[in-house]
Amino acid sequence: MSATSPTPTAFSTCPTTRTTRMRTTGTDPGRPAHDFPWKRGTPMRLTHLQSASVIVEAGGQRILTDPWLVQGEYYGSWYHYPPLPMAPEDLEYDWIYVSHIHPDHMSRKTLERLDRTKPVLIHKFDEKFLKRNIESLGFEVIELPHGAPFDLGGGASIEIFAADDCDPELCGKFFGCAPVERDFRFTQIDSLAVISDGMHALLNTNDCPYELATRVLDKVKARHPRIDCLLVGYAGAGPFPQCFTFSDDALKSRAAERKHDQFIAQAVKYIRHVEPSSYMPFAGTYVLGGRLGPLNAHRGVPALDTALAEIEERLGKSGAPTGRGFLLNAGKGFDVDRGEAEAPYRPASAEDVAAFVESTRAAPYDFDEDAVEDDATLFDLAAAAWPRFARKADQIGFASGTRIVVGDGNGFAVDFTATRPPRTVPADAAPDDGPVVQIACDRRLLGRLLRGPRFAHWNNAEIGSHLAFRRDPDVFERGLYYCLSAFHA
Repeated sequence: MSATSPTPTAFSTCPTTRTTRMRTTGTDPGRPAHDFPWKRGTPMRLTHLQSASVIVEAGGQRILTDPWLVQGEYYGSWYHYPPLPMAPEDLEYDWIYVSHIHPDHMSRKTLERLDRTKPVLIHKFDEKFLKRNIESLGFEVIELPHGAPFDLGGGASIEIFAADDCDPELCGKFFGCAPVERDFRFTQIDSLAVISDGMHALLNTNDCPYELATRVLDKVKARHPRIDCLLVGYAGAGPFPQCFTFSDDALKSRAAERKHDQFIAQAVKYIRHVEPSSYMPFAGTYVLGGRLGPLNAHRGVPALDTALAEIEERLGKSGAPTGRGFLLNAGKGFDVDRGEAEAPYRPASAEDVAAFVESTRAAPYDFDEDAVEDDATLFDLAAAAWPRFARKADQIGFASGTRIVVGDGNGFAVDFTATRPPRTVPADAAPDDGPVVQIACDRRLLGRLLRGPRFAHWNNAEIGSHLAFRRDPDVFERGLYYCLSAFHA
């Protein structure tokens, strides 16, 4: 964790035969323990940790979902606020469910600090990238076929469904984030899950875009006519608009408002479709820290309490039954049986958030200690990367003449197209000879990206807001961004 992380505190409950009580050596014995508000064997309950990380208790089993519990994911730029009141070592759970590969769901920095004896449940993706990544950390990985119930014990089960027909343009991940895409449209990167105790059902939609999940939702509803609790996303984590050049801030602000509205509308569609007894907006609750902190103003992501109020307002206008919305602070619980939260939600003030972001301003990013590559090395890496880009372009029939300019924004840049390999160009690359897309990032990060996904991935750099974009004209060419995921040596 970064220097801005809080001192770990104990966060546990009574041990069981399956779960060993874990304590971190950094725990301050003078601070009170943070205990779950229930004991084993009680009805289904939910504890919110942060973002998409929750613990669901069902049938006496605890399932930890998408554990991101440290500061500084996405190469150092993603932070939790408020900082979590517990350390990863302090949690007790029996199973881990990881929905997909993105670092705020499969956080290597978090998994490195979790108990390797706990099995990790994932969807049985055709591509084994997620499985291999988790296994490399020493975990047993159990792959579950699409929608097949898996017995967790105590009468509890989990069903993991793939978000089929995943389309990077719809979900906002411009670079085509899955390792394998079929026929350009099929990425199968995300999953959603139903956890049941035989009496109650909780549906966790993670990052699945509604338009891609409608058929899966119909299957879930046919199997579970009553969903007692829905965990639903309310925000988008892509680089638009904060990382894009606009002619003035007013245009960027309007773009942020459109993004805000789009994701609130998506949450409303989910709730109307599922008709849960209760629902909690979650996931995507992060702030950009370090030197990217100023970008927060244009991310187009509302505060949680604002999001819930807007969702309730839109649902109220429809007149349809929609259940009751709720929010939870970190470490607080919700009784799914009773439909009650253990404590009122306390929102963070804008002033406190701003002060926290400012406190991280000097925090380093993961690549800051890397050696700085010279121009010749970067050019050689770009030249070695281009054939992969060209093969991907040929595979999907992308033949645009748009120039792509990739550089460090401070003197080094190469440009290339789908049919022409890289050449060095001035970093400002004036757009006087046709359409151009410029992408700039820290020189050290650029070295990692050009070396390949084992060092850094274009999609993660993009979601982490590490890339600055300028398009002229301002036209989105989906194939171009899709192929850039392959631009590495």
